[in-house]
Amino acid sequence: GYYFIPKSDKDFPLSRGLVSCTGSQFCGVALIETKNRAIELSKRLEEELKVDMPVRIHWTGCPNSCGQAQVADIGLMGGPARVEKEIDGKVKKVAVEGVNIFLGGKVGEDPFLGEVYKKGVP
Repeated sequence: GYYFIPKSDKDFPLSRGLVSCTGSQFCGVALIETKNRAIELSKRLEEELKVDMPVRIHWTGCPNSCGQAQVADIGLMGGPARVEKEIDGKVKKVAVEGVNIFLGGKVGEDPFLGEVYKKGVP
């Protein structure tokens, strides 16, 4: 596959700090596909947003946290989610791939784990 490696934090502040586990493409434990989603989301955000400093976005496919979502500025961890869907004329909640979102983690001096911002986001 094609992998883009940014050369500058200023030109690509989100792609430069991107971390992802292998996800469900190569891991039997992962609940979601991570790598392609991580790359696509970073590219789309860089097109839409002006970010003046590097932002660390970590994706991990399951609670084992190989992608270390809890120590990122923004962490996405694969988990269950539900959406409403009409089935046989009735609206039911059905299970879909989702993420739990963590914010504010830090590594280095005075490290700490990010807080859960929202769970079960489809």
